[in-house]
Amino acid sequence: MPVPKLQIALDTTSLCEAFRILGNGLDQTVDIIECGTMLLLHEGLHAVDYLRAIYPDKTLVADFKCVAPHFGSRIILHDPDFITVLSQAEHHVQENISKEAIERGKGQQVQIEIYRDYTLEDVKRWKSYGISHVIYNRPRTRTGPWAEVDVRDLKELIDLGMDVTATGGISYESLDILAELPLYAIICGKSVLKAGYPAAEAERIKNRMMKLW
Repeated sequence: MPVPKLQIALDTTSLCEAFRILGNGLDQTVDIIECGTMLLLHEGLHAVDYLRAIYPDKTLVADFKCVAPHFGSRIILHDPDFITVLSQAEHHVQENISKEAIERGKGQQVQIEIYRDYTLEDVKRWKSYGISHVIYNRPRTRTGPWAEVDVRDLKELIDLGMDVTATGGISYESLDILAELPLYAIICGKSVLKAGYPAAEAERIKNRMMKLW
């Protein structure tokens, strides 16, 4: 079973802080760089441009959480590999952004970020739009360590044939319960960003993932 990719969520308030964190080896350890919603709010879409220019070979996510198709149209032009669209966005929004990304011919894709409930019909519809990736965002009402209820939710999405990325307070200690799930990626944010040595913490997480998977 492939080891899930490690994604770093750059929810900083400045590019200077983002690049400071990525330096000293973190950028070499992670597989996916996420231009986080907070960074986009503070710095705008040129943050995506800078990250793409400096890391042309890294998978890049623009976590804009789109709810309107014209937002997606503008973001696609900045060449991220993935654009996030909320599960609660209107159907035509999800369809139009995905269609535009696919038709651009650069391998760009939509990731549906799941908030609240979804149905089997939702998943079937996303697939019909050419969307195969979902982000399982652990409900904020669930406190404490990741538990079997989260594993159950992840398995349900995986069994429906989606590529699943897991997020929501994941740290080194969360990995054991997620072990051997065929996840596409695991997102770490504060557990790495707030560590004394972010690159070392990411390396520790990556090594643990390689052992567990």
